Amino acid sequence: MPDFDAINTALVARFAAAAITPPTGYDNVKISTGDLPTGMLPLPCVLVFPEEGAFSHHPGKRHMVAEWIVRFYYNQSGDLERDTAALRKWLTVLVGQLQGAVSLGGIINGEVHITGFNVGTFVYATQDYTGIELSLQLVVNEPWSPVA
Repeated sequence: MPDFDAINTALVARFAAAAITPPTGYDNVKISTGDLPTGMLPLPCVLVFPEEGAFSHHPGKRHMVAEWIVRFYYNQSGDLERDTAALRKWLTVLVGQLQGAVSLGGIINGEVHITGFNVGTFVYATQDYTGIELSLQLVVNEPWSPVA
């Protein structure tokens, strides 16, 4: 069985402040987490969460494709026009976090790829925030032996 907590931890680590070099002149990510808070965290921040997934079974192995969301919250203003230039610069940085290293490592036997992005205004805890949403696809293949 895939360890979804380990997947979450690995994705959070890819988007943590220690792993990111922010665009010149911009503050780095303050916190990256997959433990979604009741209210917004200090900005900018990254929230990671699973969206959906599917399994297929084959003799001796199981294949899983899971969709995850990485959402970068930049500013509470909700003023997309004002924040667009900053978000373009951040988009380059965030997409680069999975470039060239698609394996999450550890006990996760799979690859993760960015399949899409959205730059816009996102609601969290009833407030509008400008930001970036990355859609990720994780593909895991693992040995599997069903028992009766």
